[in-house]
Amino acid sequence: MKYYSDETKKLYDTEEALKAAEKAVVEARKEKEKLKEQRSARAKEVEDAFKAVEQAQAHAYELLNAFTKDYGSFHMSWSDSVKKPYFPFFDILI
Repeated sequence: MKYYSDETKKLYDTEEALKAAEKAVVEARKEKEKLKEQRSARAKEVEDAFKAVEQAQAHAYELLNAFTKDYGSFHMSWSDSVKKPYFPFFDILI
């Protein structure tokens, strides 16, 4: 007698083979769903980081504009301890 699985859409010779195949399919679905959730959580983390950068950059520009309004110009020396600021090239084009 053959056993048909609705999960795998295949025929199996024994009930044990059918149960093992269905269990493997269920495990694979669970793993796929877990990976999907992890990817979603990490994508949210990246989005939040970019939002924080955007907010910090907006604050820096506000401070720079206020400084140059009061004093005319701003000069800053770069060293190894101070990273260069992020000036997005594409912001200039938009």
